[in-house]
Amino acid sequence: MGSMRVLPTEFTVADETIRGDFVLPNGDGPFPGICKFHGLPGGPDQVSGIATRLAQTGFAVLTFDFRGFRKSEGLFRLAGEIEDAKAAITHLLECSLTVDSWAGVYGASYGGAVAVCVAAQDPRIDTLCLRAPVYDTLWFAESPMIGPAVNHMFETGSSQIHGIEDPTTLHQILALMVDDARTYNPINEVSKISPRPILVVHGSDDSDIDLVGVKRLYGLAGDPKELIIVDGADHKLTNPAAYEMTVTTVIGWFMKQWNQSRSEVQ
Repeated sequence: MGSMRVLPTEFTVADETIRGDFVLPNGDGPFPGICKFHGLPGGPDQVSGIATRLAQTGFAVLTFDFRGFRKSEGLFRLAGEIEDAKAAITHLLECSLTVDSWAGVYGASYGGAVAVCVAAQDPRIDTLCLRAPVYDTLWFAESPMIGPAVNHMFETGSSQIHGIEDPTTLHQILALMVDDARTYNPINEVSKISPRPILVVHGSDDSDIDLVGVKRLYGLAGDPKELIIVDGADHKLTNPAAYEMTVTTVIGWFMKQWNQSRSEVQ
């Protein structure tokens, strides 16, 4: 396993600053680049875990907080995350440390929904890996899961997502989730990604995002595509063996896609 380094970075969308890090292999590069899109709210540490492991394998990973989360400015809304994600792809490809002709995207949970919607519009994305994706943003926004999720954010610290301590702002955020989901819904967009390859990784024990819905999303995707069900994996990958299997699967996918892209150029 190779070594890695972390380079703080930031970029601007709609006059608001998005902050994150490039997680990089040691060396001069350029390296194949991957954008990592976190979930709702995602963890406070976006560097450790899959980003570090990908960097140790030779990828440059751009990981960042969407607007409204943690270090970044602004308030969360799905339409904003779509804009942020497109700007992140630009930031990745324009970085001197990355190959400017290839970009992968890794999206987890709600970040998976964003990844699908952006890849459907943005041909610069060459391959997509979705882990436990929110397969239907309108279902999610209107589901009973939202209340417990917001309560969990309060319990873990409202600093994870801006504005939720104010009832008026929270109401606005939740209302916009529903409104935006009518425009940006992966279930309506995933068919537009083909012929770019998609990997969907899901856990057999994921009680937050149901496998039936994930399989429905997968079924609507065009070829080439692959679905991997990791035995014993829950939504947060608390089982160490299932976590390792998931990470190994993701890394193997990106290595395969990058190597194929190089062989096609030669």
